[in-house]
This record gives sequence, structure tokens and C-alpha cells, in this order.
Amino acid sequence: MPKDEADQPDPPAPPASPTPPTPPAPLSYGEPFDTGFALAEHHQLTPDLPAAQAVYAELLAFAESIEDTPDVQLLRGHLLSDLGSVQLSATDLPGAARSLDRARTLIRGIASVPMGPRGRQLWLEVLLKTLLARAELLRRTGDLDEAQATADEAAAVLPEFQDPEGLRGAEVGLARLHLLLDRGEWGAAEELASALLATAPAIEPHLLDCLGIVCASTHRFDLAADYFARSDEGYQALGHHAGRQQLLSHRAYAALRAGDFDRAEQLYAEAAEVFERQGQFEDLAVCEQARAFLAARRGDTADANDLTASSLARFERLGATIAAADTMLMGARHAYEQGDIDEMKRLAQGARDAYQERGVYERCAQVDLMLAKALEDNLTRTDHGEHERTSLADALSLALPAALTLEAARYDFASAHARSQWHQLADDAMQLAFRLALRAEDQGLIFELVEHRCAGASLALSRTERTPPSAPGAAPVFPDAAMKTHTPTASGGNGPGPMALGGVAAEAAASVGLRVAPPPRVLMSPETGRVALQQYIQAAEFRYHRRIVSEEEVPFWPPTTT
Repeated sequence: MPKDEADQPDPPAPPASPTPPTPPAPLSYGEPFDTGFALAEHHQLTPDLPAAQAVYAELLAFAESIEDTPDVQLLRGHLLSDLGSVQLSATDLPGAARSLDRARTLIRGIASVPMGPRGRQLWLEVLLKTLLARAELLRRTGDLDEAQATADEAAAVLPEFQDPEGLRGAEVGLARLHLLLDRGEWGAAEELASALLATAPAIEPHLLDCLGIVCASTHRFDLAADYFARSDEGYQALGHHAGRQQLLSHRAYAALRAGDFDRAEQLYAEAAEVFERQGQFEDLAVCEQARAFLAARRGDTADANDLTASSLARFERLGATIAAADTMLMGARHAYEQGDIDEMKRLAQGARDAYQERGVYERCAQVDLMLAKALEDNLTRTDHGEHERTSLADALSLALPAALTLEAARYDFASAHARSQWHQLADDAMQLAFRLALRAEDQGLIFELVEHRCAGASLALSRTERTPPSAPGAAPVFPDAAMKTHTPTASGGNGPGPMALGGVAAEAAASVGLRVAPPPRVLMSPETGRVALQQYIQAAEFRYHRRIVSEEEVPFWPPTTT
């Protein structure tokens, strides 16, 4: 089977670095708890996660032997919350779920108990920590919508919490940033991380790390290396060795995306050794996933299959649904290269079902594009006879909506260079759609593709209104990640309208990174209201939950005949 680099699926992005262990609450519990909290935090930073778990387990056993009072319930909830966070770092997801559920029950159980100002602040801090840890747990098990709801719940608590250094607000922002990375919403993630950098110095190394992942995912490798280097310096200054260990796998990911496969394999092997020694099996599975990709690329089928199977088994044991789907997708590519089309379809469909269930729609588009490329390759190598037109229609029904979606993704990016790089990536998908339309000799479709591409667009220059804060009178702690920085002013508004560009100018503007709004709908028939590529646009918007064209319509004017 061919191994054209353009046909290789993108390796999945690595998990973000773990959230830093937070310092114990300022209100003392007395001994042995104050010393125990400090010792456990030291073990987390080392990292020696089994030692940290042992400290919390010992403290919890002692706390459970004390007479039951609201203060003791808060102490137990605090210990369980911190224990759950350590279990998350150690990739004991079922154990973390049990600890965090018990913590949440205890903390909510004393919500109505009268407390002094300092006691109320401690209760709020433990509640926030528990909600943030639970959001992280839900994210890592693939329940992104519930994770988002839990992060929003934490944000709703913030206005009452006294947070002069902005640490908890920054952690809520970081939770939302991790969710954007998991969804592959690179533009919104970059915008949020850049905004948080200016307001959340306490988590700066984590933000720089996330920006490095975004840049590596969008082919800005020099900038990614710079972010990773700055992140490493920050982790080192904080004594956060766990974060530095995660950077190994992140740098390996960047090398893989850049095509430096020898460097990637070396770094992944180093990272895998560290994660196996530390018992961080989710991170180890990510390394195995990437190493399977590299083994398949160099033609070592047996090693690729073994690593894929090991990675998938680990993710399934942990309940990491999206990560398991990423491994299934990689396995689908391996199966295709080995000529096992039925297995390729089975694995790809399994991955797509998981992405669809969890709302990771960009990856659904990537699966569909991979399947369309496989169909195109099969059409080239095999005579389909009278079924060729049906096969071409199937390929187009997958390729064109996916291409429209990946092309539309560039509208989200906050920086010009990111939009430029993503434009280059999306162009490959659109070229596939054109090749299939030409092969089908569908002149009408080719014409509509050209009209759609030449319809022009608007430069999005004006500021958008932000959503109001959730609490009356409370200032937003961080920007709404889902909102773009600029959108066109609505027609009839007080400000000037967007600058309209013709097709060639719009394409040139997008290719050099100017923010371009989605293209207008091209009205092909005033009588019926049909627009160019209507069925494919509708399919893309339905399948991938993304706006493909703007509400603006431009007429198609046929040549005048005399």
C-alpha cells in the first residue's frame, strides 16, 4: 500500500501538562495535617506520586477516626479532593472518580452550615479545587460537555471567593483551555492562552506549554520550540519536575509533526521510560500511540501493531474514550496499509462514533477525509466498472463536507501566521474534493466549487461584543474562549461595514493570515433559492456543527447571451 506523506493521518495532540498542585489553604487544620499537606505537595512536585498518595491516605485514615463535625467533614473533603488530584496525575482515573465524588458529597453536605468569613473562604477554596479536579477527570475520560459544565460551575463560584492573586480564576481558565485543546479548537485555544498570559502569571509555564502544543499542531515549529523552552524555564524555576517530564512528550510531538522522525522517536522513548517508571500509564499509552505511528512509517508492521494494541488496551482500561479513539484511528491507517480494508473501516468507524458521541467534530471531519482518500486510492488501483460513479459519489459525500469544514476552521485563529499555516493544511483537503469532482466529470459540481471559491469574503475587522458576566456586577475573570476577537459589523449597525474582498483577494488575504469571515452563499437560482454546494454545506454544518458560510448572499450572474 502507498505511504504518501499527505495521506498520513495527523498524529493526535499530546495531553496537556498536569495542573500544578495548589498550596494548602491558608487556614490551619493543626498537626499532623498542616505538615502532612506540605509533605504531600512536595512529593507531587518531585514527582513521587505513590508517596503523595500514601501521605494523604494516612491523613485521611486519621481524620476518619475523629468525631464527626462540620469542620472534620471539611477536612476529610479537602484530603479526598487532594488525593483525587494525585490519583489523576497517576492516571488512576477510577480511583480519582471515587475520591472526588466522596469529596464533593462531603463539601456540599456542609454548604448550609454557618461559617465565619475565613471558614467560608476555606470551604469555597476546597469546593473550587474539587470542581476543577472533577472537570479534569471528565475531560480525560472523554466527557467533554460535562467537563465544560463543571468548569462553568467552578466559574460561577469565583465571584464569592477572595482570590487576590487570581490563582483559582487562572485555573478555571486553564481547565477551559485544556478542553479547547482536546476538541482541536486551535484558534480559540491560542486566543484564550494568550489572554491568560497577561493576567495569570502563576500558571505561565502551563500556558506556554499549551501554546507550544497549539503551534506544533498548526505547523509553527520554531514558535513551538520557543514556547516549550520558556515553559521549561518556568517549570524549573518553580521546581515543577512533573511539568518538565511532560515537556519531553510535547517536544516529541512537535518533532513528529515537523517530520524529524528520528528525533521524535528518541524523545518518545525517553518519555515512555519516565512515564513507565512513574506509573503514569495514560501518558505511557500516548507515547506508545505515537511510537506505533513511527514504527508503521518505517515499515515495522509487527512493532506498530503491538504498540497500537498496547496503547488501545491501556486507554480502554483507564476509560480514556477520546484517546482510545485516536489509537483506533491510527490502527485503521495501519490496517489500510496492510490491505485489510474491512478492518480499516471497522476501526475508523469506531473512532468516528467515539468522536461524534463526545462532540469532537473536527476529528470526525479528519476521519471522513481519511476514508475519502482511501476511496480515491482504491479507485485509482481498482477497476470499479459500473459501480465507479457510485464510489465517486460516496467519496465526494465524505471529502467535500470535510474539506469545507477544515477550510472553515481557519476563521477561528487569533494570529495571522496561524491562519496562514492552517490555510495551507486545509488546501490539501479542498484539492482532494476538486480531484474527485474532475474524476466524476461533474461539470456542474466543478462550476459550483469554482463559484464558491471565487465568491469573495469579508475582512473581519470590528470588535465583537463579549458575553456579559454571569454574576451581576462581576467582571469576567477571563475571556469567553468561544468568541472570536473580530467579526464583521452587522449591516445597518452604527459602525462601518466589513471590507468586502473579491475571490482572488479573499484567497490572498487568507493565505497571508488576514482574518477573513466565512464566504457568502452564492445564489445560483433566484427562483428556488438554491445556493452553490448547498447539499454539501448543509451536510458539513449538520455533521460537524460548524458554520461554513455567512448569512450574506451574492448572486450568480450567468454570462449575457445575445
